[in-house]
Amino acid sequence: MHLFKRRRLWLAGGLLGYALLVLALVASRNVNAATAGLAPSTAPGIAAFDGPTNSSPISLSADKTHIWVVNPDDDSVSVIGNLDATPSVIATIRVGDEPQGVTLDAGVGAYRAYVANAADNSVSIISVSSSNASSVNASVEKTLITGAEPWNVVSSPDGKRVFVSNSVQDTITVINAETRNIIGNVDVRNSVCNDPDRSRHFQPRGLAVTLNNDRLYVTRFLSFTGGPAPKQATDDGKLGVVCQLNINTAAPDIGGYTVAGSVALAPQVTGFVIPPTGPETKAYPNQLQSVVVRGNQAFLPNIASSTAGPLRFNVDTHAFVNVIDNAATGTPTDAGAAKFLNLHLGARTPEAGKTKLFFSNPWAIAFTNQTGAGSAYVVSSGSDLLVKVNVSAEGKLDFTSPPATTRYIDLNGEEAANSGANAGKNPLGIVIRNNRAFTMNYVSRNLSVVNLDTDAVTQVIKLTNLPPAGSLDEVSQVGKEMFFASRGVFNRPDGTTVSTRDRLSSEGWQNCASCHFAGLTDGNVWVFETGPRKSIALNGTFSPHNVNDQRPLNYSAVRDQVQDFELNTRTVSGINLPAPVNGSVFDPNHGLLISDTGNINFAPTVINNFNLSNSGRQQVTVTLPGSTVAVPAQDAINEWVRRAIRTPNGVLTSDEISGGIPAADVREGRKLFFKAGCQACHGGTKWSNSTIDFTAPPAAADLSVETNPPAAAGFNPVGAQSLFRQLRDIKSFDLGSAANPIGSNIGALEKNTAGLDALGKDYNGDGKGAGYNPPSLLSIYHLPPYYHNGACETIACVLTNVNHRASGLKPGTADPLASASNRAKLELWLQTLDAETPFPTNLRVREHDIFLDPAVPFANTQVTVGVNVELFGTRADLADVAEGNPIKVRFVAPGLNSEVELPLSAFTQDFGTAKVTTIWNVPPDTGRKNIVVTIDSTGVLNDDPNDNTATRRVQVKNAPADRTAPVVTEVTISDDTPFNANDQIANSPNVKVRFKATDPASPNGGETSGLGAYCIVRYSFNTSERRWDEEKCDFKTLPTADAGTSDTFTVDTVLPPRKGAAYAFVWLRDKAGNITSKPGLDFISVVPAANENVTLDRNDTLIIRLRLNAGQSASFTVTPSSGDVDMAAYNEAGNRVAVSANNGTATETVAVSATANNTFFQIEIKAQELSVFRIATTQGAAVELAEAVNTIGSRKVVSATPLTSGPPPEQTAIGEVEEVYLPLVTK
Repeated sequence: MHLFKRRRLWLAGGLLGYALLVLALVASRNVNAATAGLAPSTAPGIAAFDGPTNSSPISLSADKTHIWVVNPDDDSVSVIGNLDATPSVIATIRVGDEPQGVTLDAGVGAYRAYVANAADNSVSIISVSSSNASSVNASVEKTLITGAEPWNVVSSPDGKRVFVSNSVQDTITVINAETRNIIGNVDVRNSVCNDPDRSRHFQPRGLAVTLNNDRLYVTRFLSFTGGPAPKQATDDGKLGVVCQLNINTAAPDIGGYTVAGSVALAPQVTGFVIPPTGPETKAYPNQLQSVVVRGNQAFLPNIASSTAGPLRFNVDTHAFVNVIDNAATGTPTDAGAAKFLNLHLGARTPEAGKTKLFFSNPWAIAFTNQTGAGSAYVVSSGSDLLVKVNVSAEGKLDFTSPPATTRYIDLNGEEAANSGANAGKNPLGIVIRNNRAFTMNYVSRNLSVVNLDTDAVTQVIKLTNLPPAGSLDEVSQVGKEMFFASRGVFNRPDGTTVSTRDRLSSEGWQNCASCHFAGLTDGNVWVFETGPRKSIALNGTFSPHNVNDQRPLNYSAVRDQVQDFELNTRTVSGINLPAPVNGSVFDPNHGLLISDTGNINFAPTVINNFNLSNSGRQQVTVTLPGSTVAVPAQDAINEWVRRAIRTPNGVLTSDEISGGIPAADVREGRKLFFKAGCQACHGGTKWSNSTIDFTAPPAAADLSVETNPPAAAGFNPVGAQSLFRQLRDIKSFDLGSAANPIGSNIGALEKNTAGLDALGKDYNGDGKGAGYNPPSLLSIYHLPPYYHNGACETIACVLTNVNHRASGLKPGTADPLASASNRAKLELWLQTLDAETPFPTNLRVREHDIFLDPAVPFANTQVTVGVNVELFGTRADLADVAEGNPIKVRFVAPGLNSEVELPLSAFTQDFGTAKVTTIWNVPPDTGRKNIVVTIDSTGVLNDDPNDNTATRRVQVKNAPADRTAPVVTEVTISDDTPFNANDQIANSPNVKVRFKATDPASPNGGETSGLGAYCIVRYSFNTSERRWDEEKCDFKTLPTADAGTSDTFTVDTVLPPRKGAAYAFVWLRDKAGNITSKPGLDFISVVPAANENVTLDRNDTLIIRLRLNAGQSASFTVTPSSGDVDMAAYNEAGNRVAVSANNGTATETVAVSATANNTFFQIEIKAQELSVFRIATTQGAAVELAEAVNTIGSRKVVSATPLTSGPPPEQTAIGEVEEVYLPLVTK
């Protein structure tokens, strides 16, 4: 799955002013494979599938000649042919972003494939004009926008209709397969399937059509409360739901496709009793990814949840396959305990000679036959297993050797056929053809072929390449493998005596994805050590726009590093030793961390959340097939979370798709978000102001614990440490109970696994423990329930919470959300919020932004004090929030207390700066003085208080005789030898700076002290913070003037390490201490040599600036080895003059040429995901370069305006006191 590439058009006045260049609803692309030897074109055959159909990432053609499989990380589909001989890839076809499902119509020889591109909100229609067993002639015929996050797609058995589940949009799109046009959409959210609360997010996912083409089944992915006792964190408080649609595949309009009703899947007894003397444990079906019809039954593999505790592997998650009776005819009903199966029960006693392994995360199922007795094979995606079970003629499932044994086929074993490059990791789909099964393996990017006569892997087919060895993408890939694996295979150094397999959970019972599908959430509230806690989606752990901005972990901020979850791997998914071995209670055969001595045979003696940092510790390693790099496994998980979890797209509006939610109301909802002060807790680029603002471990003063000092009488709280500064109290403790009611009072009880009082309340009166860590709002609509204890299952419920709303309002401010209509508008906007949503607006200031003119203040003089106020956001948002109220800037210093209005018109661009000044009558006493500047001092905006005040320390001196500042001009930069004053591109940051320096004569014959020193402040553009990062001004003695001159100096300097445009500001100081009022400056772009790799994180942009003279031109060609980058070129007026935005790793080229001297251009290279690429540059006369063709890929949008324009502000904090300017993490 890709990182994130939904390119929503920003609202009017948004950050980039994105303009849709081309929306290629009709496109054609060539197959990326040879079709030599293709048979003559055949006419489309008349056929139909011979059984019911179901959605899947892998699909078998109606004539059983080809298998199609999606490649989510490659934006492609592969076609497997030669199925009667040695199956092989015969074609790979580029489609949209992150394909997740594929289905085929019923044609023979000539047919069409439909591919659901989740991140693109689209379906690619591929036309196969002719084919045979070993080749296809295929191209993308058309792309349809269906709705947000289309995850699954299925064709009706008669091939007439195609159905798409838009998992965020809550709709089912119906496509006429004959015309390839959309008939319409069925709204499952606003239907009886979503009763009793139609404001719930249904999340349609798995699809299946009965053989007689009259019923479509749609699974609800996550379960909600229901049944006799609806309550969070109980084993029987939730229900699974499958929606039934009655369909008529001959109907030409949407009226022929209607919601008929739903089937509720009740909790079932798991068959495990933990502890042995305890009561029976129940679990409810959850994460219903797929549904498959066989005969008159529908089968639903799923990850069932037992949330009440105790929190340990053999209690909390189970491997269910639920069954619906009367699926094809009659009234569909839950078959219940009579037919369902908990696969884990069949793992208790393995077959002879096999390792005991449980079957984590059942994801798909396929059958050997459609009627009578037969076999079924269930994909265990977490354990990398194919699980075989028996099925009776009546549709009852059972083990191959009941009651405790069932056969499994290991796709990731120790034999040559299933290990190394042949290992099948994280299987997500299966098809059966004759006596062979084919599994799509997501993480390993291959296809396992299993002989069903011998139940053994006989072949593995590589689909796409793994990331380049040594790349960040490779590290992320290892992290992904660890996250989605319940077992794991690790490097085995010489002398190893402990296990280097199956270390991730006890006997493969569960993995991280068991509770965090795709890094998101299972929608459950679990009873943790700290109390009831919803599984937090990890997409908001790090900002998708700034990998260095991290939110503390868990609702009580009890962890500061992703690596801290080693404790979960060992104590939830595993078991500690009964007695210490080598000083450790941790099992040396389990977990990812090893002894801090580096001895793999010993476990670490200490693993905690704060006092000892877990990042970078000694740990087991993984080497991917084809690589020689041993990647540390635990740190790799952190990198995957940090860089690669994609935030799902928000709901599409009426501006984006017919039938979308009202765009006008969405725009009003955004304004209401700011008016209500929501950004006070949910600001920044990750939509949470909670941020790790220290280097681990934290200071003891930043930690609190509710048992020290002791809790008040009557309370017995949890004794865990937490980062109390990050907590915000909105009075949500015990929410959804009789004591703190909301909605139907479904909130979980505030007790932990041992019955202690849960965190979230200040039990000891020290003022530190009340409240919770504000969650990120990224894709919040798609990630229910809400609040730490799941007290609300809908955003509508959350917005009724008066205490919550009041927490963002300033005293005396009217509540704009008291109106139900306003709450509805805000809810609509929150449904659209995703990683492409314009950031919350904030005004900020830093020490470096405060300047003086003259630069050095002298006692008893008058100087101008100014500040460059930074706008982090759009001018339109700022105007909306301010609502005409004046924004004030306060200056405070000895003898200065001034408040100046900041006109909004002073910001000339989004994410720009505005200068505000006042006059300071410098006091007569000398020494160090503090100047304090506060932005929005009257509180018009609910901006971030952490960065709207800055203090600059200045040295006040007695005035010298010489008070005339020196002057610097003609600054140029070059890395060439000899020095090239017109140099535009540097291959190295080691450059020379040349400038002219003079010390003008003092007026009226006064003393002229002469030049003394210089400093160079170097800048590079920080995309995540939308600002030019500065370095310190370190004055050095001015060297001897260049030979033959008295006023020209050439000095060495090193530009910032960030590639791209860099500025050098030259400041001078004379011997009397006067400093130039404004610097001389120049820029140069550091572009690595053509054979050097450049790595960009997702959403990062490399900016290249250059000036060309008349008749000159330059071209830039980017060749990615992984990822996806886009390029655009802009002129000085901010107009785009060239663009290249292909999909995937296609080469990108832009060229610019000048017709006048000193023509400015800005080239932007933006990484849509973590990308590695090389840049080739060519410069010459305009006639020497062919004009680049503007290109754009399907569903790409490219900014119409540059990311930034102009140089950094010229007036900045330069003074005699040495000042170091360090970038601050921007949320």
